[in-house]
Amino acid sequence: MPERYWLVLPNGARQLIDPDEFDLASIEERARRVGARLVLEVLEPIDQAVRLVPAPPIPRKFEPPIAAIIPLFRARMERVHACRLEYFLEINTRPTSRVLGGYYRRRRLVRVYSHDSETGRRPLEEIFDTFLHEMAHHLEYTEPQSFDALECERKPGRMHSPVFWQILRDLKRRWAVLQKLERRQHIDPVPDPLSQGTLFDLDA
Repeated sequence: MPERYWLVLPNGARQLIDPDEFDLASIEERARRVGARLVLEVLEPIDQAVRLVPAPPIPRKFEPPIAAIIPLFRARMERVHACRLEYFLEINTRPTSRVLGGYYRRRRLVRVYSHDSETGRRPLEEIFDTFLHEMAHHLEYTEPQSFDALECERKPGRMHSPVFWQILRDLKRRWAVLQKLERRQHIDPVPDPLSQGTLFDLDA
């Protein structure tokens, strides 16, 4: 029986969700936070009538322990872009409500907050999305030329420059391409944490 997933927003608008392109568990979690809901559209084969029913509970994907996120994200980043200058990654478990991460230029420190003050631990892919955001800051400062920019365009009082957005789009595009290739080849690589460097416990 044909089925489709829809994200229904609080204002009634709907967005079609492709299960092959999105992590349904992550979408369901984000929808709950903003008052939206995920529904399943069932097309009845007899009269072709469309029936919307609540989406069945979606089992969440395996979430690695916090200690494993640093080597995991470093391994992913190596596949997306090999950084010219070393950076330090910290996964901070202090719950936050609005701040998701930060980049500290002098120390080349990327800090990502893993827990929400209301809902608990954030989904892995949401944490990784924040990681890519902060890595875009790192790359704008350290190697803008790698992304066809002459120099860092960060200006006082402006958090994000056109070069930053260009780098972030490129990183996300490369990661999306890698994911599609893995799905097509049915590959689920597991990085070896022991080969990805040292875990840093920083108290900034």
